[in-house]
Amino acid sequence: MSRILIALDGHSIKRSVLNAIFDYCRKMRFKVSVLLVDGDSAPSPALTDFLDQLKQAGLSGRLFRQAGCLGQAVLNFASRHKDISLILVDSMKNWGGGVPLKALSPPVGVFSGIVAT
Repeated sequence: MSRILIALDGHSIKRSVLNAIFDYCRKMRFKVSVLLVDGDSAPSPALTDFLDQLKQAGLSGRLFRQAGCLGQAVLNFASRHKDISLILVDSMKNWGGGVPLKALSPPVGVFSGIVAT
């Protein structure tokens, strides 16, 4: 089973985006991992509801937390989970200049700009 990684730098994600991700994951039977790179803030209510919705649908969904640079956190996570096929990132401005996208192996699709403004 393939995995989608939603990487957030402590921001709230749009509920409409989470609904679209849920529909896609339900159709494709993907596992969902949410990587929250902000050690202090609690997940938004929308994110908590999303994880509950995955569980109720019988899909695997899990929240991971890590401090530090978003790009490095994604790279570390991806190196431990080889089944990732898609990474959704809240914003590339939070990625960090020292972490090249080409370092992700195997290549995955990366989409950014999914947070609430």
